[in-house]
Amino acid sequence: MSVSREKIGAVVENVAGSRFEMAFAGGLAFASFRRDGDRLIVTHTEVPAAFNGQGLGSQLVRGVFETARASDRRIVAGCSFVADWARRHPEFADVLA
Repeated sequence: MSVSREKIGAVVENVAGSRFEMAFAGGLAFASFRRDGDRLIVTHTEVPAAFNGQGLGSQLVRGVFETARASDRRIVAGCSFVADWARRHPEFADVLA
């Protein structure tokens, strides 16, 4: 299955659920986190298996970093996907705690 770029929603923070979510035609990707002051410790990211390899996880994590930057919060990469993404995107180094 593939998903069309125009059918991908914005990354939104679900405060009550302690996760960021990105809806798209056919599913929902999310990144779970816990708070520590102004830091967001991202502990897990998940994209439905049928959509792996399509860049949805990267788009989700970019949205998490953009949201954190806009709200003057910092990210702690508590999952390997987020840590790997951050290494590949040094333009977001200022967002890392």
